[in-house]
Amino acid sequence: MNEASTIQPVTQTESVPFRCQLCGACCREVENSLMLEPMDIYQLGRLLRKRGEPIEGLEDVLTEYTHADLLMDCLPIFLLNTVGQDHACVFLKDGRCDVYEARPRICRLYPFSVAPGDCGKDFLYCLCTDRPHHFTGAHVSVKDWFHQNFFKDARQFLKTDYDALPVLGKAVREMGAKRFERMLFQFLFYRYYNYDLDQPFMPQFIRNTEELKKLAVEAAKGG
Repeated sequence: MNEASTIQPVTQTESVPFRCQLCGACCREVENSLMLEPMDIYQLGRLLRKRGEPIEGLEDVLTEYTHADLLMDCLPIFLLNTVGQDHACVFLKDGRCDVYEARPRICRLYPFSVAPGDCGKDFLYCLCTDRPHHFTGAHVSVKDWFHQNFFKDARQFLKTDYDALPVLGKAVREMGAKRFERMLFQFLFYRYYNYDLDQPFMPQFIRNTEELKKLAVEAAKGG
């Protein structure tokens, strides 16, 4: 999904040929490519806890189902684990998504994706053509697809996150590796851990993000 040559811009007025083949191919060969956003982890946590798994907080989801990496060579992120020789998503069971109702945004929007917008637009819309066999059959409307799969809370989350990530990235680069190492726990706490699964996500995310930006900027200044 990350090959630049397989991603092309689209507008909401377009339609594209696409039909899900129910083959699970987009859930295989995804090692180190499925980044979980804080909202994804929160939604997975709520679903898994509802099913009776021992999930008390987001750290339990991260420990069991993800591994850490870096975004832009500086920001800690978590990637979904894979299993088997075909490097399938850990949640692919018998050829089907076992967490479909709480599947990550990248999966929910596929074969489309979004990026930060420009010229006054909130988002840029893209088509991922990495699995060519999907692009047959009846056409789907880009506008309708996003209406059905890109909900208000996800839009609000992404707009907030797109505003915050450049600030955090700049601060982390400016503070250097040693100072960032000292604030790593705070970074992980406010970005990924500090959520109550019984409370709405967005107010917590906004509060955590503002606190994290303040701490990161202060640390970059040597505070």
